[in-house]
Amino acid sequence: MSFLIQRFTAAEPSFPEVSKELVFSAPALGEAFDFVVAVRLSRLPSGRRGQWTPDREEVDHVGDLVRQAVRATTRNHSIFEPDAAEAAVNETLDHCLAETSRDTAIISRWGARAELELPAEVKAIRRAHLIDMYEIEARAEATKLRMEKLRESSEVCEELLSEATKSSFARYAIQLTENPDNAAGIFEQMLDARQEEAEKLLTLVVKIVNAQQSAGVYDLVLASDSALREAFERLGVPLPPAGPDSLFAPLHEIS
Repeated sequence: MSFLIQRFTAAEPSFPEVSKELVFSAPALGEAFDFVVAVRLSRLPSGRRGQWTPDREEVDHVGDLVRQAVRATTRNHSIFEPDAAEAAVNETLDHCLAETSRDTAIISRWGARAELELPAEVKAIRRAHLIDMYEIEARAEATKLRMEKLRESSEVCEELLSEATKSSFARYAIQLTENPDNAAGIFEQMLDARQEEAEKLLTLVVKIVNAQQSAGVYDLVLASDSALREAFERLGVPLPPAGPDSLFAPLHEIS
């Protein structure tokens, strides 16, 4: 009895794993370049009892179906979009094998996963493109950083200049900061400059006063010649009468 129990409770024999890798080229869109395709075929458990291995004819048949499906799919995708092409290929394989599993020549179900690689010449093109893009982005980032630091420096300089315009000691303070050992010379330079500026200011004031005095006398003469004559007469300074053609002659004397 124990022998029968052990016989019927024994584990079912497992299927031996059967797999095969197919490597072939598949044309990309435009057929100027080919993808390098690697497809791994694996037999899935079909529920049949006992050990069974598909024959060579079945494996070749599945391989041909996979190759045709992959090549038909890659023709719709650019060689520069391998990710999209690989996703589309695997989706196609899932549908293809699900349909062909009902084929009388396909005894067991099969699974397949594909991986696509780029040819060497396309990798070189993409590598050069990525390097160019990296250099452009790096230069852009460097320029952006340079502009930010320049803006910060500009704000500091603007603040310094604003403070300098409010104080006559600013430039000497900067000189003293850069050369503290020459304090006596900087002080002497500051005092000499202030004296020179004071003399220039005094000269300018004198010129302004003289100009205003001259303009005042001229305006007074133009405004009233009779008042000026009367003023000179009271001071005892005789004046000759104005000629009839003079601009200062009384109006009643001009005919």
